[in-house]
Parts: sequence; structure tokens; C-alpha cells
Amino acid sequence: AFPLNMKRHCLSLALLLLLSFPAIKDLFKPGAYTSHDLTHHIVRTIDMDKLLSQGQFPPRWSDTLNYGYGYPLFLFNYPLPSIIAVSIHHLGFDYIWSVKLTLALSMVLSAILAYIFGNYLWQDRRAGLVTGLFYLYAPIRFLNVYVSATFGNAVAFMFVPVVFYALLKAYRHENTKLSLLDGSLSLAGLMLSHNIMALMFLPIIILFTLFLVFSSKKKLSVILNSLYLILLGLGISAWFWLPAILEKRWLRYDTTLTGFYQAHFPSLSQLIHSHWGYGFSHPGTELDDMSFQIGLAHLMVIAITLIILIIKLKTKDQRLKTATFFLSIFFISIFFMLSISAPLWKIIPFLPYLQMSWRLLAVSVFTASTLVGFIIINLPLKTITASFLGLAVIVANRNHWHINQIFDPGENYYLAINNTTTMASEHLPQGANKFDDFPPAMAKLEFLEGRGDATFNLNLANKVVATLTTDKDSLLRFNQIYFPGWHYWLDNQPVQITYAASRPLPQFILPPGTHTFTTRFTNTPERQIADIISLV
Repeated sequence: AFPLNMKRHCLSLALLLLLSFPAIKDLFKPGAYTSHDLTHHIVRTIDMDKLLSQGQFPPRWSDTLNYGYGYPLFLFNYPLPSIIAVSIHHLGFDYIWSVKLTLALSMVLSAILAYIFGNYLWQDRRAGLVTGLFYLYAPIRFLNVYVSATFGNAVAFMFVPVVFYALLKAYRHENTKLSLLDGSLSLAGLMLSHNIMALMFLPIIILFTLFLVFSSKKKLSVILNSLYLILLGLGISAWFWLPAILEKRWLRYDTTLTGFYQAHFPSLSQLIHSHWGYGFSHPGTELDDMSFQIGLAHLMVIAITLIILIIKLKTKDQRLKTATFFLSIFFISIFFMLSISAPLWKIIPFLPYLQMSWRLLAVSVFTASTLVGFIIINLPLKTITASFLGLAVIVANRNHWHINQIFDPGENYYLAINNTTTMASEHLPQGANKFDDFPPAMAKLEFLEGRGDATFNLNLANKVVATLTTDKDSLLRFNQIYFPGWHYWLDNQPVQITYAASRPLPQFILPPGTHTFTTRFTNTPERQIADIISLV
């Protein structure tokens, strides 16, 4: 998809692949490893495989999670990383290896794609190579993979450089339909890979587009091609992000995670240097057992960039303007990570959904990695400079590319887990209590009063058909929480259901005799519109 002369670039790519190996080698150790979320993502991949095998696409409703009471996990949580892992699983790998290989691929591919972007931006292969290394060898990258194991965050890093690459091609009037499609699919991939990464980078993508428009002499062309790229990318992924936004009103999310960000501002000293640990981010930043450092090599790049810009202050060069843009975004990201920005977090829409301000380290690292190429093209002895910077970033992160401990309970351990896999069961309906202390569901249909038999003719995650028999009026419960989209029929007629807000499990009266009970999780108008947009 990229117009690269492979004979010129194969050596750089081979070197980049070789230098990437230390960053991923621990992923090839047997079994899983201790982390914050790896277990959740293995369980989600198992669940995604089940939903896709049942033909549920878009995948939205899980019947086994939430202790067997159902959960709209993939209606609100990024689906693409699990879909990629399922694809690898069907190549013959178990679920644990499928997730780990997805993480490894995301690391290596992100470096390669950053190389392509850096090379094209600065028109220098050495700049591209070191851009790839800085994008890979950053503390936040290893924190995502080896400490928190934030599956979606790691995968989302792959797509960011390609979006900027495609926008830059449009600005230079070197774009083709294929490059625009690359950018659109990458933007869609970003939207489908991690909600929060998409939320962080969308404003920067828009700002970069505006920067290119104002820098261009052919503004209309840049505007049209950039709009095409952005709207096509958003349209392709609308089936996920549009219902997730519009239907958030049904969730307990805002009541459980409101103000969560307030206790997770790192200090400036922690951004410069902090202890590398494998614990959690706790209220009171000095007690944190996680590292929030930007990276010493990355900070060195920022310092050198500032010096170059000051020296060349009066020089008219588009590359200086480009460097100034990325440097400005870097400092804006730092500002919003610090507690001094707290008043703005209260008034800027969607910003609190980042949950933890230090997640903006992804933006800081992307901008610093982009600026390393600017240094190389502005300093003499470019090959020596590139070698020094590449070695510096690898050495600076030598203690970060390791797992904490191997954790290898076997795949059956993960097959038996059926919690919500989310932090606070935040995707339950408003008013619902968590199901942690509620007896797990033993079957989807349960007689609460009276007795009888239930034979399942069809038992899918999003559709159930059962034959029910009883000799007197009985009270039954369908053990899947009610959520907009569920509909229920008894003998092909809508059945009246009731449920308590705190435990939204539908109940209905079954009269004597033999009856057919049918229920389906269908599209709401919001989901239907979003699906149509993506199909179009």
C-alpha cells in the first residue's frame, strides 16, 4: 500500500526488525504473565471467538460474561484487538499465545509504520529508522504491554502513524486512492482498537489537518482529500463508536467512574523520572507503583529540538513549522497530564473519559518520536547522529522490556472465568448493582415459582428459543440482564416482563401447558443507523 522502493528500504527495515526483538522477546516465554489486565483480554478473546462462531456480527452481546447473566461488552468496548487474536487462534495457536502474538505484532508493526511515516515526513531513511525505534522503545509502550497489558492500547499504536502519513500525502498532493484508503482504514482501526486512544488522537488529527490546510497553497484540495479520509474512516467504524456514544446514557458508567481522573494526576517529577514498578496507579501519586516517565531519550529529543528551533528562529522552512506543531502538541499533552489542568478537565467534553491523565503519554511519545527525525536532518554527521540516538533510546529503556513473573495456569483457567472483565462493571444498566455477590446463573431460564421443563431448541448469545412445559401458573426468569434491544415472545406473541432496577433480570408468568419462548437481542435505531453508515 505504500510507494516504497523496497531495494532502498529493505536494509533499514531488516535492521529495525532486528532491533525490535529485545522489546518483544519476553512475550515468547511460555504461558501468560502477571499483569493488570492480561487475564481479562484472554477471556474477552475466548468470548469473541464464541460470538463470531455463532455469526454475531457486529459482536455486541455476550451471554456468558457477568457471571452468566449477560453483558453488552463489545457494544462499548473495543472489538478489533480480540478479533485479530481470534484470527491468530484459528491459525492453530491457543488463546494465550493468540493474545501474546497480537501484542508482539502490534509492537513490531507500530515500529515499521512509524518508520514509514518518519521517512516520508523528513525525507530521510535514517530519520525514519530512529522514529520507529523511539516509537517502540518508550516506557509507556512497555507499561502497556508488560505492566497493565492494555490490549487495545497496544494495538491502537499501530494505526496512528499511518493516519498522519496519509494526511501528509494529501497535503503534498502525492495521495492516491490507495493511500487515502490506507489512512481511512487506519483511522477506522484506531477507532475500533481503543476508545481512549481514539479520543486522545482525534483532536490531534484534526489539528494536524488544519495545520496542513493553512500551510498549503492549494487549500481546497487538501481540505477535500483530508475530509474524505477522516469521514470514510469514521464511517467504516461507525458501527462501533456511534452506538457506544449514543447508548452510553443507558449505563451506570457515569455514576461509577465520575471524577476518577481526579486522583490520577502524576507529578512533573514522575513524568521526568519515576520508579519502574508492576503495581497500580493509586490515589496520591507518591504512592504509585507504576512509572509515568516520558523517557529520558525522548526528553533529550525535546530539548535538542527546542535548541534547533531557537537557533533557526528566523529561517523560513516548512519543516521548522512542522516541528513547531509537534513540539506544541507535546507540551499541551504534558500540561493536561498535570493537576494544574484539573479545571479544564471539568469543562472540556469527553476529557474525563480518559480516566487517567497519564494516558496522554501516548501523545507525548508519538510527538517526541516524530521530532527525533527533525534532529537528524538538522545536525551534521547524520548517520552518526542517528546511531547515537537509536542506541540511546534502547539503552534508556533496557530495564523496561521485561515481564514481572510467568503466570501459567493453563487455558482451562481462562475458559472458566466469566466476570465482566471491566473495572467496575460499568456497562451494567443504570441503577443495577454489580453481580459479584449474586449466585452465578446456572441456566438461561429458571423457574422461580412453580416447576416445569425447559428444552432449548436454540441457545445463542443473542437469540434463544426454548420449549417450556408446566402444569400450573409459574414464574420464570430469563437469566440475561435486560438491555435495550432485547425482545421477548411467548407463542409468537409479545410477553409482558418485569424486573427490578437493581437486578434487571426479566421475569414473566408462564400459564399451564406447553409453550414456545423466543427472545432476541436486536438492533436499536441507533445501532441500525450506525450499521447502515458503515455498510455504505
